[in-house]
Amino acid sequence: MIKQRGQSGWAISLADKTVRLPDLRANPDRYTRLLADAHAQKTAHCGCREPMLPIVVRCRGARYHLACWPNEGPRHDPRCPFFHLAPALSGRQAYSDAAIHETATGTAIQFAEPLTVHVGDTSSDQVLGDGSGPSKRRRSVGALGVLHHLWESARLNAWNARQRHRTWPTVAEALGEQLADTVVSGHRGNEAVYVVPPYRADAAAANMERFDRFLGSLRRNATQIRRGLVLGELKAVRPTRYGVAYQLAHQSPQRQIFAAATVDDNLRRRHPVALGQAGERAGGRPIVLLYIERSPNGYAVALGGATMLTTPDYIPADSSYEIRMAGALTAAGRSYIKPVAYDQAEAVLPDFVLTDQPDAYVEVWGLPGRDFYEQRKARKLAHYQRHARTLIEWDVAQPFPTIPPAPTTRTTQR
Repeated sequence: MIKQRGQSGWAISLADKTVRLPDLRANPDRYTRLLADAHAQKTAHCGCREPMLPIVVRCRGARYHLACWPNEGPRHDPRCPFFHLAPALSGRQAYSDAAIHETATGTAIQFAEPLTVHVGDTSSDQVLGDGSGPSKRRRSVGALGVLHHLWESARLNAWNARQRHRTWPTVAEALGEQLADTVVSGHRGNEAVYVVPPYRADAAAANMERFDRFLGSLRRNATQIRRGLVLGELKAVRPTRYGVAYQLAHQSPQRQIFAAATVDDNLRRRHPVALGQAGERAGGRPIVLLYIERSPNGYAVALGGATMLTTPDYIPADSSYEIRMAGALTAAGRSYIKPVAYDQAEAVLPDFVLTDQPDAYVEVWGLPGRDFYEQRKARKLAHYQRHARTLIEWDVAQPFPTIPPAPTTRTTQR
């Protein structure tokens, strides 16, 4: 049996010395020498299980940080910061190693659309979707898949009861750390993907210069066009003479991203929930990953991308009802993870997995009477009958259920 850990945090071992993970994260510079030794000796372990599980010490410039050992996330205690859901509870399972390749040094992603285009290649002139077609499903990752991968790897789809409120600065920092360990189609992640930095009045000019440098890196000459990705929260969509302009939260209105009407129509067709009014009324936040190039006049132009609805705390949600359920789980002091489907629209996954008790799930039942939905519901219920100890359900046509508090004690079988 694993002993119950308190809220003081997990102990980890670095070069055979024990430290508390919260202490290390609060003051990483204090542990630089110890992290360097553990990095060189490959002797870092997490104490959430007995025996301890190996974790990775990665070096980025002169700074070190910890990461989960590749494919070992499901072995950690569900309350551990290094825990990830089993492959069967994520859309990531549908990809080959060529699409997402994870090693001790980081992750390589093969994006479904080219980041370098040869002039005259007419295949790159079409209106792009999210890469979810069958031919791209296994050996490359579409825009929604990249978005979900970043959220899942950075544990932004997870909520801990000890958290209060998650803000964009927290999200942007977590995404930046993840991209620093990621390669996208042969390009460094933080060079291929621009994450909108949080707005601060004293940094507004520097942030505009940062975006301009990224846009300037998208070179265009007689033979090649370089493209990139921009990730941020969608604040407004405004009509223009030729289509629309996307205004991103925290981004200067002078740095909008333009798109043809056909591109915007395609995004809305593929992601109606994320861009719908129901999610907005529920307080949802639409997150976009836009595939862009620089126009001859120097503007950022979106050729496609993907959108994802999230709760006010940036937890992914598939509907306005899930936003309400996530809020209720948070208010009840529950810890949970939202499984993400990547590009696999047909994936059958739980709506939420509770991590404060074993084998506990949450389902929000909607769309009653539709054949495809009833079939998915039957598959889920059959799985829960075999594997779930606890199932919290809400049929949206019925009153909202009472969310029980988390168990006060919990032990987990090894």
